[in-house]
Amino acid sequence: MIVDAVDLKLIRSLELNGSISVTETIGKVQANEEEILLRISNFEESGFIRSYGMKLFIPGILGGTWYWGCLACETEIAQRIEKIMPITEEIVQNLIIPSGVCPDRSFLFYSQNLKESYKLTNRLSGIKYAEVYKIDEYDVKVPRLLLKEHWQAIAALHNRLPKIDYQTIHRIVNKPETESEVMLSRLIWTKKNRKGVMTLLPNFDWSVIKNYLHLHVAVSTKLRTKELLRLVNRIGFSGNITGRFKKRYYQIEFELWDFRTCKLSSRLCRISDG
Repeated sequence: MIVDAVDLKLIRSLELNGSISVTETIGKVQANEEEILLRISNFEESGFIRSYGMKLFIPGILGGTWYWGCLACETEIAQRIEKIMPITEEIVQNLIIPSGVCPDRSFLFYSQNLKESYKLTNRLSGIKYAEVYKIDEYDVKVPRLLLKEHWQAIAALHNRLPKIDYQTIHRIVNKPETESEVMLSRLIWTKKNRKGVMTLLPNFDWSVIKNYLHLHVAVSTKLRTKELLRLVNRIGFSGNITGRFKKRYYQIEFELWDFRTCKLSSRLCRISDG
């Protein structure tokens, strides 16, 4: 599958929000609603979007003080870390070359005690090194009250997810046809419905895309984060820089088109020299 700049904007919007505000997106990608929905349909037919999953906003449902955290770890053997961190939102497996400079697995999770989550992780055999970061904090005074019929509608939708397509999601969010769909439209989080407590997100198979690469590069430098970011932008890349892993390696995220790795290699040498 070959994607273009319009596809990438749609992919990022789906990745972040689950559903797309077509009115808002039309101005950003210069495409009409029919073309936007057709492109997403092509994602599904090509296998890039394999299926859709459901994410619940735990703080909004249970209430109280919660942290949204990231666990980055270096492992020796495969571990089901999600078993001791049951409110896991996302699991990312990374291929690291050479090993040890970046985390080989990352977890996004909800917790009411980040220190305890860190302690539980380090008790697992096979964990060589782990770091826990706070991404956000929520203090929900009044949680969203979900009745029995709400949970039944959510469960029914969850059971349909293996066969659901984006056209159906788009209709439920924007033009619900049945009483059950009206209920679901009020429960699904969107930019217009910020009281929603669940999001429907696509599961991507990135290997399907042939002309795009998302790459993390680890660098060791004396430059500060802002200085490094300015340097990255100056040499022609748009990158996101995370904190130092093991207090040594900056992780720079790149989005590359056309696999121009030779230019990437020469430019990264300038960063390392800094």
